[in-house]
Amino acid sequence: MFISLDWISDFVDLSDIDAKTIANRLTMATAEVEDIKEVHRYVNGVLVGEIVSIKPIIAENGHSLAVCVVDCGSQTYQTVCGAPNAKLGLKAPFAPFGTILGEKKIEKTELAGYPSEGILCSAAELGMSSWHEILLECPHSIANGTPFADLVPAQDILIEIDNKSLTHRPDLWGHYGFARELAAIFKRTLKPLSRHSIDQYANLPQFPVKIEDDNCPCYSGLVFGIQAGSTGVPSPIKMQRRLHALGQRTYNLLVDVTNYVSLEIGQPTHAFDADLVHSIRVAPMQKEGFFQTLDGIERKMLPGDMMICDDEKPIAIAGIMGGLETEVTPKTTRIMLESANFQAARIRRTVGRLDLRTDASQRYEKSQPPANVKIGTERILQLIEESGTMFKVESRFSLAGDLDDSCRTIRLAPGRLNALAGIDFSQETISSILSSIGFSPVFEADGTLNVNVPSFRSRKDISIPEDIVEEVMRIYGFDNIPPVMPKMPLKPLFIEKSIKMEHKARRLLATAFGFLEVHNYGWMNDQWLSKLGFDPGETLVLQNPAAQPESRLRTTLIPNLLALVPKNRPFRDKFRIFEIGHIYQLKGKVDDLSLVQDSAEKCLELPRLAGISFIQSGMTLEDHYLQIKSAVEELGYIFAQDNKPLKFIATNQNVSPWQTSDHSVDIYQNNVKIGALGVLDNKLMSAVLPEGGQVVWFEIELEKFDGTLYPNLNFIEPPKFPGSWQDFSLIWNIDDGYESLDAKLNEFSDPLLIKRTFLTAYKGKGLEKGMASYSFRFIIGADDHTLSGDEIESFHEKFLAFLKSNKIPLR
Repeated sequence: MFISLDWISDFVDLSDIDAKTIANRLTMATAEVEDIKEVHRYVNGVLVGEIVSIKPIIAENGHSLAVCVVDCGSQTYQTVCGAPNAKLGLKAPFAPFGTILGEKKIEKTELAGYPSEGILCSAAELGMSSWHEILLECPHSIANGTPFADLVPAQDILIEIDNKSLTHRPDLWGHYGFARELAAIFKRTLKPLSRHSIDQYANLPQFPVKIEDDNCPCYSGLVFGIQAGSTGVPSPIKMQRRLHALGQRTYNLLVDVTNYVSLEIGQPTHAFDADLVHSIRVAPMQKEGFFQTLDGIERKMLPGDMMICDDEKPIAIAGIMGGLETEVTPKTTRIMLESANFQAARIRRTVGRLDLRTDASQRYEKSQPPANVKIGTERILQLIEESGTMFKVESRFSLAGDLDDSCRTIRLAPGRLNALAGIDFSQETISSILSSIGFSPVFEADGTLNVNVPSFRSRKDISIPEDIVEEVMRIYGFDNIPPVMPKMPLKPLFIEKSIKMEHKARRLLATAFGFLEVHNYGWMNDQWLSKLGFDPGETLVLQNPAAQPESRLRTTLIPNLLALVPKNRPFRDKFRIFEIGHIYQLKGKVDDLSLVQDSAEKCLELPRLAGISFIQSGMTLEDHYLQIKSAVEELGYIFAQDNKPLKFIATNQNVSPWQTSDHSVDIYQNNVKIGALGVLDNKLMSAVLPEGGQVVWFEIELEKFDGTLYPNLNFIEPPKFPGSWQDFSLIWNIDDGYESLDAKLNEFSDPLLIKRTFLTAYKGKGLEKGMASYSFRFIIGADDHTLSGDEIESFHEKFLAFLKSNKIPLR
């Protein structure tokens, strides 16, 4: 959107401020400025001339031309002109020979055998715009020979505003809104907008107006008569130069004045031929049909599109474009002036479907305030009157709907504005700023601020106390407010211990053991449970399940994880997945399982951690199991109290199809059962994945998994003197278990022993059935000297004696 500083000068004097300063202050206070554009017009030496004689001719190339005699006051000129609107009595800018128009100097020449002493000018030739098809017509009230430079400034400055920054400010879709802002920013006086009062016509007849669509808050019509031919007269040069500067083509007074008011105050209007319109009914389109708009195009309208109708006949697409049948022509003598307000959403939908965005629809899409409806009508009559065109009003201002032109009040508690702004504004400063942008502030004795918001400010823009604070701050200048950090205590964000434990478990499984996290639904599939042979018993049941077989809430994470194995097997020969989620258990007896009511009374929602590891081939089931067991053991170590490891004890009963006494162990921490670990037997593996493979699973009850987030670490100073180490491979009965061997070795002590570490285990050729070899490394040393050979040998003999006494053979 462009605003013209020439136009702005009608309302506020900024002549002593450069355009760059204006643009910068506008960006900081009101809307983002994208560019500054200078308009240079070629008006020096150009005169207003009247065609007093015209002779049509045909050029050698077959083009129609006219030999015109132009009266420029003190002198007449002859010119050959090809403009289609050249006619006797027309007044237009004339550039005599010797005039410079941009880079072109007008010379005496001869065209079609006739001398030409200058040219009649279009808007393009004067640098006013790009329209070159016709001559720029001047009003007949301008005296012949008037220097065109007296009517049109040689330059104007356009400021381009980013439209996105105006979305919430419908009052800024016209020059007067920006004039108000600039007057407030630079502390200048804002001149009032002159309007022709229509209250004086209250006793005249009513023009029939009716609204039958909620998308039209209000609609007004006013009929006035005008002298025959007056609708085709050119608009004042001031109006034309400003419209051209903003890229608008000029036509005649009636068309130009509606466009002018739209660009001035943001209120679209439309003129109908009153002899062709007898009443107005705003109503939605009842059935599909076609409607011919002013541009001559027939457009397909759908039911629901809001139309302006003369009784039953559509005459305009509401808020977008008028119809061709009721347009104003040079023969029109009576005008029905429409000024209305329409809901933005309805206009936007129709515009998008028709791909027909007009200046009017663009403004309605920004939710123009209804109060502008009356102002727009009064302003148009004022401009017609100022143009010297006579008119006679035949009807009152006929309004249907509500203008909503009363002020609304926003109340701020004492000190509230300053508290939100972070700066101490005086009451005088607040009142001055708010008054400068049209608000009416009133302070009560206790400091309460009551702000009357003017009707031209949108309710979507100004509705809460914080909006008032913003208005004061932006006019005062955000850059004038010293940046101060808020004073508040700094402390770490509190996070529940359970959440931190979950995060820590995620990191361990994902980074150290190659697991990927998944998230399943909180319910189970009955068909899949049947395939697994698992009956969860009584469960909580969803009242409105996504599908009928998926109504029961899960009591364990394992079935849904197992369901992912056949889905992922076609893409991977091995994978590891885990899930942290909640399971749902009944708490006591529930009579109606179809309802899940108060969870605190009816059910328990408990956190669980479960994982699945799948391998197709390439590893023994034992090694596979031990790898996953080590991952679970590491979970125990990172949360262990006093570095006590988890214990794994064989399951003594079949708890579920996957947790059986032959293929699973229970997991204990500090003698509390916290979960289970196991492998799928061949029968269940065939049900899960008939193609074969290995699956190791685990599930941990996180609410029972107690421990510290950060285990206690005891620092041991590195030895100052070199030590030594000795490895021993010991034969042990598998049935006795590794833990019993570990406990037995803990009974051995020696002053030189620093620590013992497990190296590896072997079960295979060369060992008796049921026996295994376990290798350990014993690290020895002394704090005050380097070990001698005798000391190393003494330790060796002492440990061998310990093994012999406990009947533990070496391999």
